Amino acid sequence: MRSCFICYLADVEAQFPHACTTQEALDRKTCCPLWKDGSPCGQNSNRGICAAPAREALTPFDYRVDWPSAFYTYVCKCFDKYDGFECGVCLPGWKGPNCTEPHLVERKEITDMNDTERESFLSNLDHAKHNTSNRYMILTSNDTTVFSNFKFHSATVYDLYVWLHYYAAKKYADTDDDAAHRGPAFPFWHRVFLLFIEREIRLLTGKEDFYIPYWDWTRHANCNICTNDYFGAVDPDGLIDKASRFSKWRTACVLDEGLGMICSRPDDPSPAPITRKPGMDPTADTLPNMGDVNDTLGTDNYDTTPYNSRSRNSFRSKLEGFDIPRDSRHLQSSMHNLVHDYLNGTMSHLPTAANDPLFMVHHSFVDKLLEEWLQCHKNASYPESGEIHKAQRGGAFMAPFFPLRTNDWYWDKDTLSLGYSYREHSIPHPGLNRGATRKAEGGEGRALYSFIFCDT
Repeated sequence: MRSCFICYLADVEAQFPHACTTQEALDRKTCCPLWKDGSPCGQNSNRGICAAPAREALTPFDYRVDWPSAFYTYVCKCFDKYDGFECGVCLPGWKGPNCTEPHLVERKEITDMNDTERESFLSNLDHAKHNTSNRYMILTSNDTTVFSNFKFHSATVYDLYVWLHYYAAKKYADTDDDAAHRGPAFPFWHRVFLLFIEREIRLLTGKEDFYIPYWDWTRHANCNICTNDYFGAVDPDGLIDKASRFSKWRTACVLDEGLGMICSRPDDPSPAPITRKPGMDPTADTLPNMGDVNDTLGTDNYDTTPYNSRSRNSFRSKLEGFDIPRDSRHLQSSMHNLVHDYLNGTMSHLPTAANDPLFMVHHSFVDKLLEEWLQCHKNASYPESGEIHKAQRGGAFMAPFFPLRTNDWYWDKDTLSLGYSYREHSIPHPGLNRGATRKAEGGEGRALYSFIFCDT
């Protein structure tokens, strides 16, 4: 019998579905909630079934490895275009009561949004930060090596998003590995992460065309969206200006390296504010530039041995920022990592970085670069090797998402098949060479630009 504290939240369907946090569900190791037709996983409506997924038999030291076997043996397996923990929503790219209507949004560069679009995006984020999720609860733990150490708490929709990243980004006990970084799953995990929060905000607000714009950080040496019109200016102490709505945001899931803790002190009565000191770290005092991007996109190997932070000549490692170009201006990191280090505050601590809303527009651009590379390397494949940490192997289930999808399931799913595309910035990049520009199809009068030509 597991000792488990359940925080009851009325009308919660329940990243752990509420129905799956009951003592009975944990004892039975079953997470197959009833859909509105009264059957588990919507089985009576042919939406899905309750099934035991095939998995490698493991007894992990850290219960986050081999997701979700420490918690559940039986989970929903969704059919056709259905998705979600109870097969009650549509796969990305589809909408309608039976998920038969195509749905596509176009992610713009954030400074290309008009005033109304920008305000709507920011106000929806603020709404998500201050409204409790009616679908999920978060797990906390004092030690991820103790399998009976589970407590569940309600959380706002945005703080649920923070928790997802904390859960996957915190290093496993006694290792340097996690489920979302330093390995081949890195860009795909974050792609799913953005799709998750887009869906949850759409469900919260009723705005089905809500999307996360991207921030092209190659256009300026310094943060051009660290202003009150966007994510808030900062004072010399790193605090966000009081005129910005984000000055009122407080962090959830504080950084705590001890005992592999997950989401330490979620009910802290005096949580810390978001902080930034952009460019104040002399080893990360500028943002990645066009040369860094072109060097990354020009790398042919998706990932290389040993499939971690030491990989070299690897697109994934360069994109993540571990494989630093020789002309990297003597910086300690590049690309994705450099942006985190440059912001020098909440964003620079990996497990807690998603507390800063800049995180999502940063990762939307990382996702755009992933798509550019994939479109130019259609013969590439997700790597297979025993060197890859078991949580990031192609056949491992991506943690901690429902329904279960393997890391390599997303390899051949381009953005259009997942319901979104990227619109290139309306202004040509100031660093583009004439030979590196191309006009893309996208409607009358839309001159679009991309970083590179594909050779194929």
